[in-house]
Parts: sequence; C-alpha cells; structure tokens
Amino acid sequence: MSIIKELWLAIVVTILLAIAGSVTIHGVTTKKYVEEQLYAKNLDNASMLALTLSGLEKDPVSLDLFIMSQFDIGHYASISLRTSEGEVVSEHNVEVKLDEDTPKWFAKYFGPEVAPGVAQVSEGWGQYGTVYVESDTSFSIASMWQATYRLILGLSVVGLFAGIVGGWLMKLILKPLDGVVHQAQSFQKMKFIKLAEPRTLELKRVVKAMNFLANQSRKIMEEENARLDIMRYKTQFDDETDLANREYFISILKGQIAFRDTQGINCLFIIRFTEDEGFLRTPYPERRARLTQFVEAINDTLDLYHHHFSDSRVARMQKNEFAMLLTETHDVCTVTMALHEACKNVFCNENDPRVYQAVVKLRPDDSFSSALMRTDEMLDEAQEQDTQIPNIEEVLLNTTEEDEAQKWQMMLSDAIENCDVETFNYPVLNVNRDLVHYQSWAGVTLDGELRQSGYYTHWARYLGLLPKLELTTINYLIDYINNKNTNAKYAFLCSEQFMLDSESIAQLYYLIGHNEKAANQLCIEVRESTATRFPEEFEQLCTTLKAKHVEVGLKRVGESFSQLLNVQELGLDYVKIDSAFMSDIDFNPANHAFIRGFCTLAHTFGIRVYADGVKKADNKELFTELGIDGVVSHMEVIEHLLDD
Repeated sequence: MSIIKELWLAIVVTILLAIAGSVTIHGVTTKKYVEEQLYAKNLDNASMLALTLSGLEKDPVSLDLFIMSQFDIGHYASISLRTSEGEVVSEHNVEVKLDEDTPKWFAKYFGPEVAPGVAQVSEGWGQYGTVYVESDTSFSIASMWQATYRLILGLSVVGLFAGIVGGWLMKLILKPLDGVVHQAQSFQKMKFIKLAEPRTLELKRVVKAMNFLANQSRKIMEEENARLDIMRYKTQFDDETDLANREYFISILKGQIAFRDTQGINCLFIIRFTEDEGFLRTPYPERRARLTQFVEAINDTLDLYHHHFSDSRVARMQKNEFAMLLTETHDVCTVTMALHEACKNVFCNENDPRVYQAVVKLRPDDSFSSALMRTDEMLDEAQEQDTQIPNIEEVLLNTTEEDEAQKWQMMLSDAIENCDVETFNYPVLNVNRDLVHYQSWAGVTLDGELRQSGYYTHWARYLGLLPKLELTTINYLIDYINNKNTNAKYAFLCSEQFMLDSESIAQLYYLIGHNEKAANQLCIEVRESTATRFPEEFEQLCTTLKAKHVEVGLKRVGESFSQLLNVQELGLDYVKIDSAFMSDIDFNPANHAFIRGFCTLAHTFGIRVYADGVKKADNKELFTELGIDGVVSHMEVIEHLLDD
C-alpha cells in the first residue's frame, strides 16, 4: 500500500475515532443528566401524590380510582400504593415502548436507569402507607437519540470537511515526495534530474541526498565520456587541425566501400595546397591559425550544403592534403565548387599556397586504395595543368539536368502513390547468434526493378520527396508486421529530412498509435550525426516514441556520441557502432580500448551496443570481452571486399 493511501486511512480512522468518542461521551453525559432529572421528577411527583392521598378518605376503592386517574393523565411507567404492612392498595404499570426511530442498541447502552420516587402517605397522625412513582423514560430516550443523531450528522459533516482540508494539506506537504518518486524512477532510466529542496525537514534531507546522488552520477558519466573522447582523439585525430587522421579516414573509407550501399553517389574529395611557398614552414601558432581557418571554411561549407548529402567525414591525409567522404550526394558539382571557393578565399594572399581539388565517385568494385589512387591521379593532373577549377570525374558531371529531375520526380511520386516499396531485412544477432531484430533497408521499385535506397536517396532528398518515401516505407513495414504475424522486431533508419518534417512525424505518430502491436515490434533509428546536429528534435522524437513503446536507436555511432546532450535521458534502447571502428577490430588495440570504454558507458546508460561492419563470424570471445552485445550479420556475406 502506498504512503498516500496509508495516510488517508490514518485520517479516516482518526476522524471515525473522534466521532465515536464524541458520541460516546455525549451519550454517557446525557444519560447521567437525564437520570438525575428524571429521579428528581419522580421524587416530586411522589411527594405531591402522597400529599394529596394523605388528605383523602382511606377507602381502597377511592384511593385506587384516584391513583388510576393520575396514572392515565401523566407519563408514568408505574404508580404503586402499599400500606405500611406491605399490602398493595393500588398498582398500575405500563410497558415502556421505544420510539420506532430509536435504535435498540442506543436504548440498551445509553437508556437512563432511574430509581422510582418514594413518599409516605399519612392518616391522621400516623402512617398509612408508601407511594412509589416511576416516570416513563421512552420519551427521554427518543429525545436523547434525536440529539445524538444530530450530533453524529454534524460531526460527520465536520469530519468530511476536515478530511478534504486535511487531504489538501497532506497533498501540499507530500508534493515533494512525488518529486522524489519521479526522481528515483528517472534514475532507473538514467535521467539524473535535480529537485528543489522542500521546507519539510525529513523530505528536505531525502531530496538533498538524492540531488547529491544525481550530481555524482552525472559527474561520473561526464568524466567517462570525456575520457573516451580524449582516448579517441589521441589515436584518430590530427593534433594541428582536430580532424580525423589518415588511418581513421581509411577505416571510414573501408567501411563505406565494404558495408554501405554501392548504388548511390558516394564521393571522395581530396583538397591539396602546394608546399613550395613554404606555408608549412611558418611558425606553429601562425600556421595553426591559418589551418584552423581553412578547416572552418570546409566545415561551414558542408554545413551550408548539408541537404546535398546524407553524411560527411573530413580528415587530414597529409600535411597539405585533406580528404572528404560524402554519402548519397546530389549535385556534386555545386558542392565541389562551393568547397573550392571557400578554400581559395582562405588562401587568397600573395604568398599563400595554391589550392587544387579532385572528386571521384566510389565504384562497386573499388577498394580503398584504388579510390585514393584514382583521386590522387586526378589531383596530380590538376596540379600539373595548374587548373583553377576542381577536377571532377566525368561520371559526376551533368547530374542536375532538368529533364533528369522531371524523370525522377515522376518515378518517385508514382512509387509513393502506388506504395511500390519494400524492405531488405538483414538480421541483427547477439553474441550467441540469436535474433535481436531485423535491420530494414528501404527499397523502391523503379522501372520494374527493385532498387536499394542509395540508388535514389539523393534524388528523393533533392526533390523533397524523401520524408514521404520513408513514411510510405514505414507504413509498408507496419503492414508487413501485421500480415506476417511474427514476433520479430524491425529497425528502420530515418533520415534527417524525415525527422525535421513535422507533417511526416505527425503521420508516423498516427500510424504507431493505430497499430499498437506493430509499434511494439518497430525500432526507429537515426544517424548519430543527425541526432547531434538537431538535439532538440531528436529528444522530442525519442520522448514521443518511447511513450508509444517503440524502441529508438542510433546508427553510425562513435564519432560524436559524447556531443549528444543528456544522452542518458533520451531513453535510447541501443546503438550501432560505425563500421569505421570495426573494420580492423582484430588487430587495432586503440579501437579495443575505445570500444571497451564506450560499451561500459553505454551499458551504464542501459543502452545495448551492436557492431556494424564486422567481417568475421568468429569474434564472439573478443566481442564478449569488449562488451559488444551483437552484430549486424549481413556484413559476413561481403567480407571479401575488405581484402585490400
């Protein structure tokens, strides 16, 4: 029983005891008072009757008639006249009958017990006899009951009012306790909230202790998060520019080629500036400031054109070379020219180095070395010709022609209208090879052929159709779950555009609300970069989906997980580590340390960790040691692409 119910029970019992005690005291007091008054009345009546009888002729018949007349006109229970020898001269009695409204229990416990009035009847100078007079108590008992009944009603009304006021005061006093309960429940969800300290001494001590625990827990997790960042920075980032280093970028590129889509337009950019002006030999503070300005120009441009691609990674490959990987890119020429102009604006002084850029599209048969080699060759060609425009691979040119856009508009609109969508479902398995859920990738039938998302995503984004297309796919997935009658769960990755589209999100909530069974088997994922860029929208998405019992996860996790605000309060169910951390997991001790620390932190938050980009199926012992809970299993079928 809750403390609120117990306190309410205590209040009710107290009020009932108060009413019972008051009624008892009132009944006993009234009984004594009535007994005294009725006894005095009996004495007075007996004295008056004895005085009258003393003046009458002592004829038994006359005396009996007189006593009978007095008995009939008064409220008596009995009148009796006895001679001095004890002989009964006249005796009249009536059975005391209670009023029908008077309870028998009340008469039994609170009825007055009155002694009869006694007086001496004289005859001349001698004693004739004794008269006994006893009043009828039924009227007194009825009056006592009416008074007691009114008292009970009055006390009940007062008790009810007192209970209402007491309940309100109790709620006011115990309001901080509700906060403590909510705080304790939030701790279970790894939400370390703080409460204002109440004025009640006992509750103040409890809240103060809970707030201290919240502060300490948050501090420990923030320190662990910062430690992970430092560990990752030392092994994967360039000290001078704070960008990913060459080794880390190659891991990213390996993962993209081996484990991501090969049908989409995924582009590798390399920007190089010349060394012959001696820029790299300038003093460190000046060089670092200019390189920081250079990196900021690249990042600002990518932020400005983020709607042209799904994800971006930037790295420093050499002292004078910077690489970028953009996935599912649309209008590559526009992005390339914007990057080139931004870089030239940084190095625009007379003695500044010259900037060259080359861009290639990743091919299905590429390895990371062949892609880098092809880009280097185009970059060398641009530098030899001293061209002032980026060298863009031929296949990437002329991708935004009007007739092409109209064609895609018609095909994608038809697919949405006719629900020509499916999903490619790959199992996600735990370390014991048991099914966790299916990773569902969207597919659209275009020109009679089922295409994976990478083939059409850039056009769907450019034409503003991506949210509708993903909503159609989710609707298909819900119908698939309902019709297949399965207990398996299915995870779907939503884009940035979908999460920011209020109409699509509202329709998603509507679909989930009207398909509760399917909702319990649905998992919604977003990319870590999307969650980091739009934390408020992502928090709102998590809160709403969790309330509807939908699991929420993050994809491509590892690079900016620590930047998520209050990650422990989002209610994440799982995360999937980016393939960049997993491609060389067998022989990379730095990644071992990072992943082990990451898994420990995630498990502290109650978040499961799955690995993306695993190239072997016999890593159970290693994964158990690192703390990884499972893998996305479709990686095994293309592990040969990692051999380089």
